[in-house]
Amino acid sequence: MTHLLPRRIQEGLAVLSPETRTAWLWDLLTGICAGIYQGCIWTFVARVARKELLASNVQMGWLSAAPALGYLFATFWARQMDGKSKMPFVFWTWLCSRGLFLFTPLLATRNLFIFLVCATPIIFSVSAPAYVAIMKDIYPDALRGRLMSYVRIGVYIMTLLTSLCVGRLLDRGLPWQAVFSIGGFFGVLTAFAFNRIKLPPPPPQTTEKVSTKAFFQDTLQILRRNPGFRWFLLSVFVSGFGNIISATLIPLQQVDTFHVSNTDVANMQNIASIATTIGFVFWGTFLDRRGSLAAVLLAIGFNLVVPAIYSLAHDLSWLYVASAAMGLAVSGIELAYVNTILMFAEDGKAAQYQALHSSFFGIRGTIAPQCAIPLLHIIGMRASFALAFTILLGGAVLQAISMRDYRAKG
Repeated sequence: MTHLLPRRIQEGLAVLSPETRTAWLWDLLTGICAGIYQGCIWTFVARVARKELLASNVQMGWLSAAPALGYLFATFWARQMDGKSKMPFVFWTWLCSRGLFLFTPLLATRNLFIFLVCATPIIFSVSAPAYVAIMKDIYPDALRGRLMSYVRIGVYIMTLLTSLCVGRLLDRGLPWQAVFSIGGFFGVLTAFAFNRIKLPPPPPQTTEKVSTKAFFQDTLQILRRNPGFRWFLLSVFVSGFGNIISATLIPLQQVDTFHVSNTDVANMQNIASIATTIGFVFWGTFLDRRGSLAAVLLAIGFNLVVPAIYSLAHDLSWLYVASAAMGLAVSGIELAYVNTILMFAEDGKAAQYQALHSSFFGIRGTIAPQCAIPLLHIIGMRASFALAFTILLGGAVLQAISMRDYRAKG
């Protein structure tokens, strides 16, 4: 399989241990299947809900909030996997959540569709602490950014190619139920491919396992004993709040104002995927050279472009520029957040740090969409995007302050 990869990646893999190289190849295959899954389903979920099934504003708000709801329980799941193998938590979660889409041909009502789309990310969120811990176990610190970025390139290339084909097939009459079911099949394959990665055995318990209450208290104490991580969480919470408000309103404006087709949605997704793919080439090296905190700040900067454009857009061409900026931001955030968490995490506590980060995502991701819809009714679409921009800008300022504070203490 390695001979099919670009020469630069082949040369990079040559310096890895056989165990790391094998793990990366299975991770890459997982990413390829995940890209097909995303291209078939998540590119078109919002448009299908709004255009085909006439979902209400409230239901669209719940679609935006669903990915965050499950993360409210991230610390609980981190507690359950403490001292255990992390792989079963990823395998069964991915199998159940992504496999739900195999049943889309059986959905008879809009409410069932909304329920399935909301349930999937809630179940999927269980895997987040385990996934981050696995990334720490299988990749060396000095190369993690680049190795993860190469996998993400595979994900987004497949997302691009898949959505390019699927959008046109949907506009020619192919039922979305069939497309979503095919995507669910590849979603199931991601679980089986990732499960082939061999992990080192969990370290033996040298101390008595703490109670659930003590585990929660220790996780919250991270905010007190690690001020750098506290600053990072505050910055991400504020910027993420503004970003989620923007993300909730985007499909509403696309459908209601610009009347986008499935092909238009696919074209925007393809632009975002191209930008994301280019971004991963850049971000992996940037992370390893400049550090993850600088990457977080720059990624927030790209995210600022999105609500700014949507607050000013007068035709569809503006949205393509926003899609490119969104793609660059997504690739930066996806790598920078994980690597920042691992940078701050104490030995053996990566899952707890990720759980704390995920819990704050769950809070803002649950509240922000419910704020977006009332804002839309009170101040209108464009003003709501302008407010989202302002909140994001506040998060960028906090991140700049946190970087200065962290370096001053370092």
